[in-house]
Amino acid sequence: MLKHSKTGPLKVALLAISPHNRAILEFFFSGAGRNLFRVVPEAEAEAFILDHDHPDAKEDWQQRAALRKPGIILSVHPAELPNCIWIPKPLTSRALTDAADRVQELAANLTPESDKAQRPSVNSTTQVAAEKPAVKQAEVHFRDLPQPFGIPTHTERSDRKSRSLIINLPDEEEPEEEAAPAMPEADIPITVFDPAEADIPLEEVDRPVDDSLSQEEAENRWKALCGEQDDVQSAADVALFTPENYVLSTILEAIRVARDTQQTVYLKLSPQDYALLMPQQGLAYCTLDTRSEEFRVLCNNPVQTGQIALHIPNSAELEGLEQHAMQNADALLDLEAFVWVSSLLTARGRLGRGVEIEQTISLKYWPNLTRLEQFPHIMRIAALWNQRPASSLDIANALAIPQRYVFAFHTAANALNLFEMDQNKLKSREKEQPKQENRGFFSRLLKRLLGGGTK
Repeated sequence: MLKHSKTGPLKVALLAISPHNRAILEFFFSGAGRNLFRVVPEAEAEAFILDHDHPDAKEDWQQRAALRKPGIILSVHPAELPNCIWIPKPLTSRALTDAADRVQELAANLTPESDKAQRPSVNSTTQVAAEKPAVKQAEVHFRDLPQPFGIPTHTERSDRKSRSLIINLPDEEEPEEEAAPAMPEADIPITVFDPAEADIPLEEVDRPVDDSLSQEEAENRWKALCGEQDDVQSAADVALFTPENYVLSTILEAIRVARDTQQTVYLKLSPQDYALLMPQQGLAYCTLDTRSEEFRVLCNNPVQTGQIALHIPNSAELEGLEQHAMQNADALLDLEAFVWVSSLLTARGRLGRGVEIEQTISLKYWPNLTRLEQFPHIMRIAALWNQRPASSLDIANALAIPQRYVFAFHTAANALNLFEMDQNKLKSREKEQPKQENRGFFSRLLKRLLGGGTK
């Protein structure tokens, strides 16, 4: 890990940044550069980072020029702006490291002497206490960084592109409800909606969520993810697959090793392709595009003994592998998203052998749908399964949707450990649920969501 030689992490705000370069910066900030930079809200920033090649760059910078804060300018061609350091593209860890020192010096020169006198030493013990922000503020700081498996975020993702379309809600007026008395935090059950979804218009995914996909392409992708299985009448007729026969089994083992050791795991997928699972950054890097036919075939077909292998790279190997990943940031995705899509492509709308099909289970956490591949009815499935315990068949029947979508959701969510299967905990939760039921906006919206949509 790189360490700053003069001061603590430089507090930076990201302005106009392309998705590609944002991915590179997030990868660097959450890994080797975590002691060099810290992403904060604009009001707290000591410096700005700006993608000079972005269409909004000029306007963004002009609006903040009067703040007299230094900047790091990312650009293919040399760029000269007052009080700024230029970093050429493609970005490298060395260039970002060098820029940190230079910007710290710029910031010190731009800061009035009166402010310097009031600023505590970065090495003092008081800084530790001072830099423990309130919970909400800390969540804003790290709203774009990867989240741990199964832990719902509590941030608004206002800068994320909406990944869903809009559900048509009834126009009738709802009677205003009396404000409920404040409840102790300990008595509040698990929230139905992950607040990370607050910026996503709620609807059924029945049209492409990717603007580049045609309707036909989207439907073909959903078939790849969820299969084409017909509904069955009984649990005995449900199509099953054996996870141990597929690459998914090794991926889940690699994830376990990575999380237990907190080390990057190298997963060999073929003689020429591999995946890096990086638990500290919460990222995966795969040389195969997860939307490609090659990756689909890899997940679909049983693997031979020894075909897939994993190991923990040594420091020399890791430096080269991470540098390669940084230079190919388009191939980076959330660790959670990598497991999710691998599970869907393997299961294709089936349940894993060994699953208790008629077991009543409940969703502990709402999947972060801003980062996961979606398919029809996914939000209604998640909402109902979070609202009440049920089996896969019960969910499909209650929503009147094809079973394959529920089975696909079950397999992928189970791989991420999103389900509560402890029957004692489920019973305890059911006793608490009525205290909070049918109250407020989310309850009304949930009723509409579960009652709407097309088959």
